[in-house]
Amino acid sequence: LQPTVARKLLDRRLSSEVFDPSTVRRIVIFRWDDKLGDTIMATRLVDAIHKARPDIEITYITGKQGQSLLGAWSAISHLVVVGRRGWRTARKLNGLAGGYDVAIELSSGMSAYELYALSRLRAKHYLGYGKQDYTLFDLNLADSYVNFAERYLAAASMVVGKSVSGDFYLPSAAAAEAVAESYIKSKPASEKKVLVNLFAAGKRRSFSPEDGERFLRWCLETWPDIHVMLLSVPGKDAKLDAYISAIASPRLDRTPGPPSIELTVALVKRSAFVFSPDTGLVHIVAALDHPQIAVYRQNGVEFDAWRPASSEAFVLFNRQLASSYDRVTAADFSWTELRNLVNELLR
Repeated sequence: LQPTVARKLLDRRLSSEVFDPSTVRRIVIFRWDDKLGDTIMATRLVDAIHKARPDIEITYITGKQGQSLLGAWSAISHLVVVGRRGWRTARKLNGLAGGYDVAIELSSGMSAYELYALSRLRAKHYLGYGKQDYTLFDLNLADSYVNFAERYLAAASMVVGKSVSGDFYLPSAAAAEAVAESYIKSKPASEKKVLVNLFAAGKRRSFSPEDGERFLRWCLETWPDIHVMLLSVPGKDAKLDAYISAIASPRLDRTPGPPSIELTVALVKRSAFVFSPDTGLVHIVAALDHPQIAVYRQNGVEFDAWRPASSEAFVLFNRQLASSYDRVTAADFSWTELRNLVNELLR
């Protein structure tokens, strides 16, 4: 179905009710892209609404990764786990139709099948961002809410009818805390533990094997009093073991597995600081308000939307493209600037 055809068929209001925050009893949050970073950002929306109006029943639509983060959170009344984005998954949302006072979808764009999925919910009101030209959306945030953390708080305030605040949510587990504590205690107390991640969702944002080895050797040589803990990432064991085998330093190893959000949270809290390219880990560390150095590809609208929501986050940017033929790698940032930042954090 083409976007223009979808708009003609689906972009229409089914309710003529005037929005009144005091009448809101049931809402549904549409967040099926299932990205870990955005899911963490969106927990501020849930938390703010739940704290201000605990009587509101919150349904959250997500994927399997969102389920691993939100599955045990009591603030969410109903967690609906769906498959990959597409027409087939959208059609399955027919079973959720009706009964919602507000449907919330705050991404910066929308595809034809996302419009179809939202229309299946048949909510009385739809709250969006950048969707002023859609008939379906009668509630819209101002365009100035570019950053997602701020965007979600603004949405929560609109839903409850007053200014509200909210915290990020991260799951925890006693077993994960015990594993992390045992792992940290197995390292020399004199060494400062630094958690390092070299992988991101996109290939260009991840370190290549060559750059990763060169970077790790440089870190170990530059700071002889640190212990580099390579974060275990699903499917990356062989690559991490290759680094450890090639460098063969007693101050380099990888964190225990199997990887989980709970174990990552526990390890972050026990580290001196975290280094990572732009990925979901950046938002986990920011939610904990823990020191970190994050590498983003460029400074612009994309960064403004996704910048880490923490005063403890320090950002380095990859160098700008010199031409359309230029190739910028994940390791292509100022290592001198990184050295200065790390020295400050270690002090």
